[in-house]
Amino acid sequence: MKRLFLFCSTLLLPLVACQPATLQLSIKAPSGTNQGRPLYMLVRKVDPKQYATESYDDVSARAFQPDASVLHKEIIYPGTLRRIPVKIPEDSSLAVSFLFTAPDGNWQSFLNMPVPQDLDVELQESRILSGGSAAPPPAEAAASPAAPTPSKS
Repeated sequence: MKRLFLFCSTLLLPLVACQPATLQLSIKAPSGTNQGRPLYMLVRKVDPKQYATESYDDVSARAFQPDASVLHKEIIYPGTLRRIPVKIPEDSSLAVSFLFTAPDGNWQSFLNMPVPQDLDVELQESRILSGGSAAPPPAEAAASPAAPTPSKS
């Protein structure tokens, strides 16, 4: 019996080690978020240069035509607290983007490697109020009007 256990655990160990990590998102969307209308949230694999140069329109197009970078898409309803597990690759930075009807301020956050296991995000009417970067984006992102700087915890 002991041999069978050791044999099975040896076979299963590589499978467990190769499983993607999970990011636990907690999204608090008060009733006034997005003028009371549902909005999309996207979790995407990004590199720092991509994050710094892509526009809101570039990102919002992926809500309707997802590409390989989109790891998760979710509709967020105002007046809710959502807990969303997202399987993520271990070797990539992420962007968590909220597609507000009329964004006013931070609408996405950059999560550098290593990505945290948990992220609490609180939304306001048209922007991210709190929750965000595990590390700031590269200096180019702050200078780029296409990608607002992420919110700070």
